Amino acid sequence: MELDMTKGKIMRLIIMFALPLFLSNLFQQIYNITDTAIVGHALGDHALSAVGSVSSIYSLVTSICFGMTNGFAILISQYFGAKNEAQMKKSIAGTIELSLLVTILLSLICSIFLKKFLVLLNTPREIFEDAYSYIKIIVAFMAVTVFYNMLASILRAVGNSRTPLMFLIVSSLLNVVLDLLFIMVFKWGIAGAAYATVLAQFVSGILCLIYILKKCPSLHLKKKDFVLPRTLVPELLSSGLAMSLMYAVVNVGTVILQSGINGLGPSTIAAHVSARKISEIYMMPCATLSGTMATFSSQNYGAGKMERVWEGVKKSHMLGWLWSTIVIIITYIFANVIIAALTGSSNTEIIATGAKYLKINLPFYYILIVLCILRSTLQGIGSKSLPVVASTLEMLGKLVTVKFFIAPFGYTAICFCEPITWIICAAVVIAAFVLHPDIKSLSKRIVNDRNKK
Repeated sequence: MELDMTKGKIMRLIIMFALPLFLSNLFQQIYNITDTAIVGHALGDHALSAVGSVSSIYSLVTSICFGMTNGFAILISQYFGAKNEAQMKKSIAGTIELSLLVTILLSLICSIFLKKFLVLLNTPREIFEDAYSYIKIIVAFMAVTVFYNMLASILRAVGNSRTPLMFLIVSSLLNVVLDLLFIMVFKWGIAGAAYATVLAQFVSGILCLIYILKKCPSLHLKKKDFVLPRTLVPELLSSGLAMSLMYAVVNVGTVILQSGINGLGPSTIAAHVSARKISEIYMMPCATLSGTMATFSSQNYGAGKMERVWEGVKKSHMLGWLWSTIVIIITYIFANVIIAALTGSSNTEIIATGAKYLKINLPFYYILIVLCILRSTLQGIGSKSLPVVASTLEMLGKLVTVKFFIAPFGYTAICFCEPITWIICAAVVIAAFVLHPDIKSLSKRIVNDRNKK
């Protein structure tokens, strides 16, 4: 079902789009959570540490794919908002061609340098082979991740966030079954968790493709649609690569941070990966509102309705701050219980370390909401470079932490690293948003209208 976000009540539209997107993000995280929980309970702390030591590489790979396809979708969404179906279809065709090309290049690069990445991450020797056996499968089947994310992003670009949700629910349930089958029955160990994730995601991609072919005639392409105007490919590349780079730079910073964490030993690795899995669930509304505003702002920017963009920014912040308040209260009461339940560990050091990370990070979610929403809104209204600059600052903050602060302060430096970088990056995107030509023009118009009254 397509959703035109250029007309109608803004809060209702944001919630209608964001709720399925939130649930989609939730079930996407279930892939990782299931792997973590089953690996931890069935294979023990050693295996959990192995998966955790490469979690940043997994996040980097998936975020590059997600950022690239969603960057391409911004252009699709703008043409959809402008009611320009011919250009929208050509943008979809270009998205398919460029996604295929970039996937081939990334797969080759990652496969060649994967072991070197693990060495750079200071992966402990005792878990090196287990970690490699897990991540090499994820990297080898990167095309599956791109396949699903490309089709889901096309559907979301035209306002359909419900269909990708339905198919993710199916594949997430399948992932649980396959995890248990491959690990508990077939005894494939950590590799079984990786194969389960890949196969389940492939199913969700196939279901999206069938749905588009049967239910979305406006998205059907003809041979002529693949003949792209000269200007379209650079537009798609600049949008796709900018958003992909934004996500990649953030996750390169996470990879750098992981190298510092890996040097603190298996117990800290296990604690951190567990806390991060919980944190990633908590952050999903941030990602949801970010994705919602990317589509909302793109459609309305394409339609020339900047007033609606501004109202969408304000209302999405209200929703994000409400969520932040709820999870802070829950976590400060139940942090130890949550960490213990996820890891299956009775190790008090692991539980206490994971709880410490959550309690330090959570109060700064109010800042994170600002960063996520404004960064994606800037992408949606055509500002490609400044969000990347903000993400680069985030990466540099993590590099500085690893180089100078982990040695004297240990895991405490890890806990404070991201909140500090969020504050710096939020200041950058706020300035970029306020100084954006269309926002400045809108602000002047609002002030003039008030003065006339």
